[in-house]
Amino acid sequence: MKLLSTLIIFLSSFTLFGQDSLNKPRSTPEIPDSAFNEMGVSVSPSSMHLAIKPGASAVVKEIRIKNSTKQLYKFNIAYNDFEMGRNGKPLSLKSGEGKYGLSKWLNIAPSYFELKPQEEIKLKVVIEIPDVEEAYRAAWTIITIDQVVDRQPLDATTHPERLAFGIIPSIGFGVYVYQNPPNVKINSVQIDKFLYKDSLNKRKIEMTVKNTGDGISFCTSYVELTNTKTGKQEKLQVKRFTILPQYFRDFFYDLPSDLPSGSYTAVGVVDFGSSEEIIAAQTEFNVP
Repeated sequence: MKLLSTLIIFLSSFTLFGQDSLNKPRSTPEIPDSAFNEMGVSVSPSSMHLAIKPGASAVVKEIRIKNSTKQLYKFNIAYNDFEMGRNGKPLSLKSGEGKYGLSKWLNIAPSYFELKPQEEIKLKVVIEIPDVEEAYRAAWTIITIDQVVDRQPLDATTHPERLAFGIIPSIGFGVYVYQNPPNVKINSVQIDKFLYKDSLNKRKIEMTVKNTGDGISFCTSYVELTNTKTGKQEKLQVKRFTILPQYFRDFFYDLPSDLPSGSYTAVGVVDFGSSEEIIAAQTEFNVP
């Protein structure tokens, strides 16, 4: 996703209500970048990478939000501590539930604001990490910037016996905040599984990566194919990802549909930011 279109799309919520108000859970559909371009509201940065020593002076960061439209928007600020699924999607936790929650050490001002047409605001994010035992491990959270939409009254007089539906679309952004205190190990990453799969005429390479350290790692991975007969090489899609300590991430690399028949070697590479080493795995397979 583009930097100014920022990472997470949290809300395209809807509410069902009639004579008795009923609430349904929010859904999180896939929304393309173009939707944000048309909306004309941008948020930057999309993420923050911190390395604050516990007990050090407070650190102040900024989040810039710009409204390039002709419409006034209202936003509310909150936090979302989370775990990460094997597919990389965040899984929300209740406040205070997460062992690695960073939100308790963050403060943002203002927490609610209106953004007039063509206006820009800079939110001040103050991070103050105390010198306590739990602060010497990695921590993370998401700062959520959710649009506040006024609910319009429903007119159900035509069919009073029916349940009325009110659709209230709203949009939101999220900024990931990652904290690696200086004592944690961020380059302890391993490839746990690397194999070729051919199912329903869909050929792919599956790679599972595990972070065996106690710090958050920021990685780049790719797969390179070599035809063992012709020597021709082809690199598959590069993937950039974050992997939390003691978590797994699963990746799937689709092979070209027109890959010629033959014997191949696939090499999977993960670069975790070390200037001295990378990790790699290899498998062999045949394409009939």
